[in-house]
Amino acid sequence: MKSVKFTIFAFAGSVLLFFAAGYFLGSYKTREAIGSEHLAADKYRVVRTPGGMLEVSILSKQEKISRQTSWTCPLDLCSKLPKTTSEISAEVHYTYRVPLAEYWVLEKISDEPLRYRLKAPKLEPKLPVAVSLSTIRESSNKEIISPSGPVLQKMLPYLGQELANRAVTAPYIQAQNDAAAKTIEEFARKWMSADGERILADAKIEIVF
Repeated sequence: MKSVKFTIFAFAGSVLLFFAAGYFLGSYKTREAIGSEHLAADKYRVVRTPGGMLEVSILSKQEKISRQTSWTCPLDLCSKLPKTTSEISAEVHYTYRVPLAEYWVLEKISDEPLRYRLKAPKLEPKLPVAVSLSTIRESSNKEIISPSGPVLQKMLPYLGQELANRAVTAPYIQAQNDAAAKTIEEFARKWMSADGERILADAKIEIVF
């Protein structure tokens, strides 16, 4: 009986010694344990987006938004107390595009010189507006008895909404209007025709949104 117990303990000790040697003396490597499923037919779903969009310009700009936090008291008694101004800034990229309408009308308006007018769909900003995350900075102008302003996590929703509002304002649309028109002109020259013939290289195309 003692010899059997000795044999079991000897075997267990050998196993432990083997794993200890592998742990302390061995190296390791990492490999793929289970084969990856690359687009297995029953593991994904594709939904076609309606219509299509032609991206025509990108307006890049350093943007800032500010929020002011103040104390509130009955009868406006706190109006003179210090306020806190919280600011967030980032590099922003506004992408503008137009819908690829089913029909685009190219109208000849002059023969000498040869000129056309193309009525393009209305420019639309791509939302949400793209923000370069590595450029996000926050700051706070706070005095000793100023109320605490919003932290970065609470400022980000303000930023997203404000950028969407700015993207559709006239100054932003006008700032990239020429670049957008140029892209649409290049698109028209490549894909459209006048009376079944390709648009001549020296013809002028006026883009109207």
